[in-house]
Amino acid sequence: MAGLLAGVVTVVVAATGTGQAMATSAPGQEPVSSHGLDAADEALLHRPARSDEELRRQIALQLKIAPGGRQTARNEVTYGDGTFVVTYALPQQDASTVSPLSAAAVADCPSGWFCFYDGDNYVYPRGKLSDRGWQDLATYGWSDRINSVHNNTNTLVQFIQHLDYGDPANGHSYDYNIFGVSAGSQISHVSPSNAADHVYRY
Repeated sequence: MAGLLAGVVTVVVAATGTGQAMATSAPGQEPVSSHGLDAADEALLHRPARSDEELRRQIALQLKIAPGGRQTARNEVTYGDGTFVVTYALPQQDASTVSPLSAAAVADCPSGWFCFYDGDNYVYPRGKLSDRGWQDLATYGWSDRINSVHNNTNTLVQFIQHLDYGDPANGHSYDYNIFGVSAGSQISHVSPSNAADHVYRY
């Protein structure tokens, strides 16, 4: 895979905006998102919670779109043996006191991890990985939902868009790099946003 990625040319693609893809539905029906959620739940999945009830709902939605994780904190879901961790913002009890876990206005990825955020400017929800090599973000419900990134590792991380030209038999032959983040770097708004399907840490 490393050899394949080394030969891939980064392609500049028009930004897709910050909204999530919504599938079409029959007239009179609620639109269904790419995660199979209704519009209200899809919106909740991508913004900081405003109450404890919303936070509980976000955790439930995360486990619905990406089964196999376990809740390891009030606002956290962990996959595998800690391979991937999703952290949702704690509800803001006081609008005048904004902590990193409430609005995440700063890049706050722990040392040795690379993180990606659902919102611009490092606004939670946040996903974080530490493993090297290729990872499929769909496994964790994070395909096409990255708007800002912080690479707090000592190696380059490439973000990749999947392309099979409508034929699953093509596998990952036509995947291409859309942006890279060097060691110790951060990007407050990636372009294209909401487009990465896979990552590769060298």
